[in-house]
Amino acid sequence: MKIELKHVTKKFPNIDRKIHEFVVAVSDMTVEIPDGSLVSILGPSGCGKSTALNLISGLEAPTEGWIFFDGEDVTDLSPEKRGIGMVFQSYALYPHLTVMKNIMFPLENLKGDKKLTKAEMKKKVEEVARIVQIDELLYRKPKQMSGGQQQRVAIARALVKKPRVLLLDEPLSNLDARLRIQTREEIRRIQKETGITTVFVTHDQEEAMSISDIIIVMKQGVVYQTGKPQDVYDSPANLFVAKFLGTPPINVLGGEVKDGSLYVGHDKVLPVRLKDNAERRVFVGIRPEGLILAGDDDQYVLHGKVKSIQVMGRDNTIVANHHAMSEGADLRAIVSASDARSVGDSGNVNFKLDPAKVFLFDREDETRVEFEPAEEEHVEE
Repeated sequence: MKIELKHVTKKFPNIDRKIHEFVVAVSDMTVEIPDGSLVSILGPSGCGKSTALNLISGLEAPTEGWIFFDGEDVTDLSPEKRGIGMVFQSYALYPHLTVMKNIMFPLENLKGDKKLTKAEMKKKVEEVARIVQIDELLYRKPKQMSGGQQQRVAIARALVKKPRVLLLDEPLSNLDARLRIQTREEIRRIQKETGITTVFVTHDQEEAMSISDIIIVMKQGVVYQTGKPQDVYDSPANLFVAKFLGTPPINVLGGEVKDGSLYVGHDKVLPVRLKDNAERRVFVGIRPEGLILAGDDDQYVLHGKVKSIQVMGRDNTIVANHHAMSEGADLRAIVSASDARSVGDSGNVNFKLDPAKVFLFDREDETRVEFEPAEEEHVEE
């Protein structure tokens, strides 16, 4: 099932009746969700991602725009006629019913020529329980199960009617860290096995990056960027997207392009050439893996002072400060454990920059400023 949203806007009345302006939850959203894909709508709380999901489901009607399922206009179609299965943040299981009865519940409400016998319903429940790997738990009640198992029951209940679209609204928020990882992997496995077009809403960029075919990054109702997770990470459209994706987060510093080089404070850190060959002040975004320990002969160096080293196992994070850091944050560099040991946990540290992990952003509107690495100057001995 291919889903298309074309110029979809959703406005709500302001809760303060004295304010006559509407609250725009989703603004002019135009996206395409390919058939059989898993797409994550990603953004901070209040960005409009859950509203977008409700618009796809039919629980909310758009103020403007159109929604299509496989080319069919479903904008005014009721939720029960759209063929959707929905899983909410709260599992919404009936505590007094067994797993079997919870999953079977949607089938019991079928009427007319869709009505099933008890044997047919039981068969469908057993089939979907095998897919989500809870077939041995069918006669337990929710209170006898872990959070991850309950989430699988909720997914099975959504799948049992064989929906054309599966919608997941923050489905992992109530799980602990380890269970979140396990359950998101299960969601990906189930989606691949069933081939159902799935839309997954989350504020957790690690979740979205790890299981999605495509991510849609939103802020304040506006789609900022859409693409494959790695492509969005490697080529953010603006500073917000760059900051929202990545753990540890991207380093943001104040900088300036002049005389064919990028300067961060007094440090000349990279030879660059802007497309318009202009000189300008910029925000400099550097991924933590783009900070490489500099050698004695490196001409372009970012200086820092080590505050601490965070041990992560194979890799370590050097936490340093730099006078040009924006927002009072620290500089974070991911290096190998052996390199971290050579630095020590105090004193000065120098980095050279990987140009592929460096992004420049306009100081005014924070959009991406394209640049090309220039040839390094060679100093004659």
